[in-house]
Amino acid sequence: MMLPAKFRGAAFDQWQPVNGSPRVRCVGYTAEWPPSRPLLVLSGNKGTGKTTLACAILRTMFERHEVRGQFWPVIDLLDRYRRTFDTDRATETLDEVDQQMHRVALLVLDDYGAHKGSEFAEERLFALIDYRYRELRPTVITANVGLMEMADRVRSRFTDTAVCTIVNFAGPDMRPGAA
Repeated sequence: MMLPAKFRGAAFDQWQPVNGSPRVRCVGYTAEWPPSRPLLVLSGNKGTGKTTLACAILRTMFERHEVRGQFWPVIDLLDRYRRTFDTDRATETLDEVDQQMHRVALLVLDDYGAHKGSEFAEERLFALIDYRYRELRPTVITANVGLMEMADRVRSRFTDTAVCTIVNFAGPDMRPGAA
């Protein structure tokens, strides 16, 4: 699942409050496979538990439905795409990366909006999100940016309520030492 060490044990019961709307909505996303609305956007302030819940979704989908997913920080995925252009050291092609991202049963893209907004980055991310949107492939996206800060064409996919659920997170950064 490629979960980072910090989140390998992520579970819904770690997120408080138990009856909080974000937690309840994320638990609901895991109730059936595939989810009736395959795109789930977790959006809000940094440190409010979006990544924890996204990783809990990955673990729960595997435990409950035997669905294997993958966790990809957006910045790492963009680096992987960029490496395909290094003709001397590339170990995979752009098409091979795309095919893997298209095939994975459940994809978590973490920290959308934290990347540098180059034309290349925006094009690759839009192509991936658009493919998963059109093909109704379950995808969870965490974002510290609001919908209005996203590119229009990405925002239009996320606001399609027949396909996507947006869960807003509020509150202060809960990480130890955050001020």
